[in-house]
Amino acid sequence: MRKKLHVQEVNRVNVLNLIRTEGPLSKADIAQRVQVSQTTVATILAKLRGEGYIREEGIGDSTGGRKPVLFRFNPDKASIFAVSLRNASIQIGLLNLAGEQEEKRDYSVGNVKGMAYINHFLDVLGSFVEPVVRNQTNLVGISIVCPGVVDAKSGTILYNAKLDLYDIELKQLVEEAFGVQVYVENDLNALVIAEKQFGDASYQDMLYLSIDEGVGAGIAVNDHIFRGYGGSAGEIGHMTVVPGGVNCSCGNQGCLENYVSWPAIYARVLSGWFTQREGERIVQKAGGKPESILPVHFVEAACEGDPFTLRIVEEMAEYLAVAITNVLHFMNPQTVILNGAHVLNNQPLLGSLDEKIKQRAMKIVLKGFKLKQTALGSDMNLLGALAVMLQDELQVGRYNVFLQQGK
Repeated sequence: MRKKLHVQEVNRVNVLNLIRTEGPLSKADIAQRVQVSQTTVATILAKLRGEGYIREEGIGDSTGGRKPVLFRFNPDKASIFAVSLRNASIQIGLLNLAGEQEEKRDYSVGNVKGMAYINHFLDVLGSFVEPVVRNQTNLVGISIVCPGVVDAKSGTILYNAKLDLYDIELKQLVEEAFGVQVYVENDLNALVIAEKQFGDASYQDMLYLSIDEGVGAGIAVNDHIFRGYGGSAGEIGHMTVVPGGVNCSCGNQGCLENYVSWPAIYARVLSGWFTQREGERIVQKAGGKPESILPVHFVEAACEGDPFTLRIVEEMAEYLAVAITNVLHFMNPQTVILNGAHVLNNQPLLGSLDEKIKQRAMKIVLKGFKLKQTALGSDMNLLGALAVMLQDELQVGRYNVFLQQGK
């Protein structure tokens, strides 16, 4: 049975989030956008001020009468511990509701997997959280994003082969350890939400494609995260792009991930260097140490026109074009947003990929389509964790359909 929609809730959520994203705003501006009376808005504003979510922010210009009071969101109303679990590292930050960092630390993981990884995480989380919790009166909770298949409702990591994590009830473990509200979400689903809240991706249907240690995707359909029947939607890294190709840890062959992820590209560069002495430009950028090559060295060499690097770029573009074109024909998204250290600002790759997609895809699916880079910064995963909490606690974006578009 569908839950009854309460008008008061809709109005409160929309007023708060309108001020959060577009403030400072006057009572009249808010009433026009939310499509309710100024009296109703005044009641909501008084309650939000009492709760500490908004504050007065000066006086606006007059349109003939008394100058209006402007209202702005108060991001310091509460704080959140944002956590990004990665295959090789753990990042933890204390953020306010605007994503501004009060503190941040990165922790190495080493080669630990399975419950050893979880125990290591709980140890470093405790070292970060416990001193703050004792002095924190406005803490919302801990929001965790991680790779793999995640049941966000129960906060369970269902499947992560690289970290050997299966059916880990992470939400329950962390709540029992620290006694605060905990949120757990797949990292790429979280980034889709973050792009909507903090980026410039106001698209209802989109694919967020991360090409990093592995390859995965977050999917939005009709402005909602698409998880699939078992929660594993978005495993585009295991789409076959080379039938009978390289064996993959998933049991398949020729998976996209094994041709375009950073470990695959790094291996390709090392192979060229040690067998043919190719890739000298990249090695030079790493101080002559092949073991020190980073994604930024690859991007710089590509942008400088290094022939060896550009050959790898063309191969990457071909494999990615196959995968993205398949997605375009299947789900017809408005945009595909790209992320990954060896992809961002790699103009030769982005240009070649765009051309190859246009050559492969039907014109009808390219109508209005945009291939973009992520608009989020270097700490995007922490923003993703915050975005998950905002969506749950403040209902960000839940009732946007009821809002009139701004000017």
